[in-house]
Amino acid sequence: MTLNIEYLKDIIRKNMELFISIRRDLNRLAELSYEEFKTQKYITERLSEWGIENFPIAKTGVIGIINRSDECIGIRSDMDAILVEGQPRHCCGHDFHMAVVLGTAKVLVDMGFEGCVKFIFQPAEEGPGGAKRVIQEGGLENPKVTKLLGFHVWPGVDVGTIEVSSGAIMASVDDFEIEFIGKGGHAAMPEVTKNPIYPATDFIQSANNIFCAFSNKLLPFHVSFSSISSGQTFNVISERCKIRGTARTFDSSMQQFIYKNIKKLAKLSAQKYDCHVNINYYFQYPPLINSHQATEEFLDVAKKLLGPENVKKAIPSFTAEDFAFYCQKVPSVYFRLGIKEKGKGENPLHSPYFNASEDSIFYGIFLLAGYLFAIQKS
Repeated sequence: MTLNIEYLKDIIRKNMELFISIRRDLNRLAELSYEEFKTQKYITERLSEWGIENFPIAKTGVIGIINRSDECIGIRSDMDAILVEGQPRHCCGHDFHMAVVLGTAKVLVDMGFEGCVKFIFQPAEEGPGGAKRVIQEGGLENPKVTKLLGFHVWPGVDVGTIEVSSGAIMASVDDFEIEFIGKGGHAAMPEVTKNPIYPATDFIQSANNIFCAFSNKLLPFHVSFSSISSGQTFNVISERCKIRGTARTFDSSMQQFIYKNIKKLAKLSAQKYDCHVNINYYFQYPPLINSHQATEEFLDVAKKLLGPENVKKAIPSFTAEDFAFYCQKVPSVYFRLGIKEKGKGENPLHSPYFNASEDSIFYGIFLLAGYLFAIQKS
């Protein structure tokens, strides 16, 4: 089927009232990771209403399929809200993501799209990483996903504009807890204690010196110490001091470099002050790496649909996304969708003041549906 761009735009415009109402419905249903039961039910009902095959996955997720075949292109939307000021709220824009992907599904059905598409509504992106569970439960198989699209609404980017680049676009994230164990006692008699704060602060300084020395613009990384805790009062030297932090990079080899040096330096600091140390290092998400070939194809279509001036190069962000796990399995493209318009879309993600222009829904659907029509084999 040859793509008629104006006809596609017209179909989306005629349905925009529905798509906006879907976004608002989902916003009111905001649920935390693996608690998205009402959201799951809502998505299931919409897909069924439009005659789209669907089934649950990963506890609270949903998969929809049109024109089932052996192979397909996938589109992923996350589903979960975050806790903001004590309440589950969609301050990361996942309500917009779901509305765009649901809207894309309806438009493809209404326009008689003939290719096979799998819509992956994935729970728990905010943690503990629902993408891994979707993969483990066969979400990329039957039909086999040969290419996957994902996106995130992005503050500061104008409506009608996207940002995308091949290669690493979001960072890996690893967390660590390091506990130094000394010998507690009275603060008036430090000579008979082994104060665990000393190796802890020595470790932080040593790590900072090493990582600053190895700072590399070609392989950028961050190691941040976010918490240090020991004792609760003035005159007691605690037996334990715990440090927490996070490490982020765009390169898997740099992940290993950071991990090995954190272990090495923590042990040296403990030894220096005759203390013990427990090291827990958690490899969370890998870097999100867009496929070069798939991204170049996507860029070519996006420029024709949106205009080359509205397709910007994405600067890699040190934030992380579990979409990275899909990228390890299939050629994938992850882009940023502009939401800034008329005073909206300026506050950061996860802010209680986050908002976005609902006009961005139109462009998200237009781009996804237009891309699928453009690459569909005749």
